[in-house]
Amino acid sequence: EIIYPGANGDAWWNTEQLLKQVKRAIEIFEAAHPDCIALFIFDQSSAHALLPPDALKAFEMNKSNGGKQWKQRDTVIPNTNPTVEHRGKPQKMCLPNGQPKGLQQVLEERGFNVWKLQVKCSPICPWENEDCCMARLLSKQDDFTNQPSMLETLIKDAGHECIFLPKFHCELNPIEMYWDWCKYCYREVKKSTFEEAKRCGVQQLDACPTEVICRFINCSWQFMLLNLDHVTSGLTKPPCCLGSAQLKENMTKPGFEPRTSWHIPRCSNH
Repeated sequence: EIIYPGANGDAWWNTEQLLKQVKRAIEIFEAAHPDCIALFIFDQSSAHALLPPDALKAFEMNKSNGGKQWKQRDTVIPNTNPTVEHRGKPQKMCLPNGQPKGLQQVLEERGFNVWKLQVKCSPICPWENEDCCMARLLSKQDDFTNQPSMLETLIKDAGHECIFLPKFHCELNPIEMYWDWCKYCYREVKKSTFEEAKRCGVQQLDACPTEVICRFINCSWQFMLLNLDHVTSGLTKPPCCLGSAQLKENMTKPGFEPRTSWHIPRCSNH
């Protein structure tokens, strides 16, 4: 699906459209590859990481029960809870009258003594802090930290798998090379009107040969292997921290065996 966002155009890209597109992708995959499990790979973005409306969010809670705060889903006290007798117990996040619980009661139900603890730091405390305030203390608990996004839940509920790449490492995502290839080809074509530009964009997205896409995947895979092997190869820094000259030097060391050609053919339809 191709969208043209703007004042008089399509809506801007959001999580709702993403989930709709992924549902369609799952349907296509299951029709093409029955009885197989798909592995979806995503980079880090706010749309990919968005939690459901009833997710556990400590910093959106009040100190006391009730008031203007979102109702959050019930949970299970994690097995890493410091107070052993509370581990594995279900915990309701709302009172019997329907009011949402506050930070103090939720923490006390888990065995924490928060009598002298401030509610929230101002400005907001760094993630590295453990127990500087009630909100940070609760946010560091496993059930608050390890929540699947709506995207991950959709994929896994359908019986498939997904992984999320580390931040700031676009070289690990082969689709980035695909975009570069398509953009290069697109810019090589002369276009006089917006309609021609739109048609050209669609043509270039479909022009990348499967062989080239496979090379993009292999290039990313090779880069992952370089990062995994740096511990045993004597490198002081992983390849993702090296400059291009240093990276090339490491790739030419004895024993390095590239698993694919690094040469990527450019487009010829211009």
